[in-house]
Amino acid sequence: MPTPRITAIYIYPIKSMGGMSLGDAEVGMRGLQHDRRYMLVSAEGKFLTQRQTPELGQFHLAYNADQTGFMVTFQGDTLAIPLSLSHQNHQTLTANVWDDSVEVLSAPSHINQWFSQKLQRDVTLVYQPDHANRPLPPEYQPNPQNTHHVSLADGYPILVVSEASLSLLNQKIQHSSHQTEPMSLIRFRPNVVLSHLEPHQEDSLGTFQLGTATFHIAKPCSRCILTTIDPITLERGDEPLRTLSTYRKENNKILFGANALCLKPGKISTSK
Repeated sequence: MPTPRITAIYIYPIKSMGGMSLGDAEVGMRGLQHDRRYMLVSAEGKFLTQRQTPELGQFHLAYNADQTGFMVTFQGDTLAIPLSLSHQNHQTLTANVWDDSVEVLSAPSHINQWFSQKLQRDVTLVYQPDHANRPLPPEYQPNPQNTHHVSLADGYPILVVSEASLSLLNQKIQHSSHQTEPMSLIRFRPNVVLSHLEPHQEDSLGTFQLGTATFHIAKPCSRCILTTIDPITLERGDEPLRTLSTYRKENNKILFGANALCLKPGKISTSK
C-alpha cells in the first residue's frame, strides 16, 4: 500500500464553528491539540451545532499574533478567548453532547454575553478540561487496557478524509446533477486530509503512522445533514448526501471519511 501523505490539517477550536487550517499540529489521545475543546451550550446545558443553529458557521477563528489565544470573528466584530480554561477562576458545569454528560468549565461572563448577543439567545461558552473524561464506546476501544477518551467532537477524536474520496464524489455529483461547482472538503470538517490513496481507502488503513504520531481507524464516519450546509453561504441543499446515498450507504447510514484514534501522541505536518 502506498504511504499516505498529509495535504491539509484542520482544527475546530469551538465545536461547529469555522475551522483553522494549520501547517502542523500536535496530536494527543483526544485528538489534535485545541480541537473541539470549546462549545456553546444552551441555558439547559445542551450543545449547539449548525444543525439547529446554522449561524454558527459565520463565526471564524484564528490564533492571535503570538498564538497565546484565539480571536473569534463574527460579522466584523472580534473577541479574544484563551487557548484553555482552568478550574482556578471558572465555574464547573455539566454539559450534554448527544447522550454523554461532560464536566466542563464556563467561560468568563463577558465572553458569554458576547456570544449571547450575537446569537440573540442565552448561551454559555464552555471548555472541556484535561481531566474531564468522555470515554469512547467500548466496541471501538482498540485496547481494553487503555480507555480512549474524546473531546467535545460528535463521537471520535480525529476525522480522516482522502482527496481521492472527494474527487470521486465530485465526479459523481457532476455526472448525476450537472452541478459545476465542486463540493469543498470544508463541508466534511476533516482534521487530516490525505493524498496517495484510492477513493475511500482511508476506511481500511487500520493502524498507521503520520509524522511521529500513530493513528488507528475505528470505523467509517456516518454523515449527517450538516454536510448539506454550504460553509460560505450557509444555504442548505440536497448534496452531498443525495449522491453519497447512491454508493456509500450501509445499514441506513451514509458514509464519508473515517473516524480515527491516536494510539501514540506525536506531531504531524503537511510537509511530511
